[in-house]
Amino acid sequence: MLARMRRPIAHLTGAAAVLAVLVAVSVTLVPGTDTPGELPAPPASWLPVADVASPQPQPQPGSTDLPDAYWPIPHGNGGGTARPIDLLPVSDADAAALQAAVDRARAAFGLNAVAVGVSADAQLGWSGASGLPRDGITPLSGATPFAIASVTKTFTAAIALQLVDEGRVDLDAAVTDYLPGLTLARGVSVRQLLSHTSGIADLLAPMRNRLNAEPSRVWQPVEVLALVGPSRFAPGTDWSYSNTNYVIAGLLIESVTGHPFADELQRRITGPLKLLGTGVPERGELPYLLGVSWTSAFWTSAMLDSDAADLVRWGDALYGGGILRPGSLEQMLDFNADGYGLGAEQYRFGGLLAYGHSGLLRGFTTLLVHIPDADLTLAVLAVGHLFDATALLTYSAQGAPSILSLTGELSPS
Repeated sequence: MLARMRRPIAHLTGAAAVLAVLVAVSVTLVPGTDTPGELPAPPASWLPVADVASPQPQPQPGSTDLPDAYWPIPHGNGGGTARPIDLLPVSDADAAALQAAVDRARAAFGLNAVAVGVSADAQLGWSGASGLPRDGITPLSGATPFAIASVTKTFTAAIALQLVDEGRVDLDAAVTDYLPGLTLARGVSVRQLLSHTSGIADLLAPMRNRLNAEPSRVWQPVEVLALVGPSRFAPGTDWSYSNTNYVIAGLLIESVTGHPFADELQRRITGPLKLLGTGVPERGELPYLLGVSWTSAFWTSAMLDSDAADLVRWGDALYGGGILRPGSLEQMLDFNADGYGLGAEQYRFGGLLAYGHSGLLRGFTTLLVHIPDADLTLAVLAVGHLFDATALLTYSAQGAPSILSLTGELSPS
């Protein structure tokens, strides 16, 4: 059952409490409202349908303009980009049980395709998939790419907060200090942008018909922002989920660093963490799973592609303290009354606090969630009708274990 939470959730402590919750779990979802998902699923082909400029060579560590302390530093120290940790495989029996649980859940929820990744103690991992491949040929796996929609915001927020760690951005400074010509964000602070308390209207309503009418058009952020309507409320006086906030955050990142967002993403996160299946869609690289118009318009709010194995590695690094300094991670996870922090949503599984982010756009549904007291990270990526991804993780039929309960009992091979 889904319910909004209006106050912080206390942690349960103790192994017995954790195990009890994971074996017989109820789920409360506490995110803000994500992008509406009433739109049709993406076209059958994985191939892009429009040309874009060729990607520029990515900067190498020796050419970075970041302070030396931020390139890279060991996992767990925070303040920079963590190095990848390869998860140990689970036992054959555990792998078979997880695959069976994913198959059961996909069938029960009527999904076309679903991929799941899990990590226990940031040491043991598994990823797998169930369903029909989109091209009818390529087998699904934990490395199959999906559009991750608003889980993109975890990457955008992390880069913005790294800039805070570096002293290059002040969370309580005005957005117009960094983007002086952006009248849409007048009176809005960076913190209000990342927490969806800016009042700036969402881009979906004015863009939906345009994106469907011109599916091959590549939209620029300034074109999208020019079509956004008036603000819904004065900055800081209320809360309302708005993809526009994170498009503006992408512009802020580019303004402060002097580099395209895609370069900063590769330099800070996907390159050092070896997230080979994660990135900005473009011809010759990752496909346009959302379609060109939708991918370009939603940009740094919802454009990225990734896979189950990559998202679990990302969740372990981000929420395990390897990406941000402790103070910035704490601010990311400082949830307001609507269950939103800075690029993070709050959940609970039974009595256990969890956090991460969901995504829903054009038939793609994604969930990245970390349960700190159980030291578990899970990712769900799916194509199909509207469904609750947290319920998929806890789905159990006729006494068969759920994905979540199996993850809590993993052992090495």
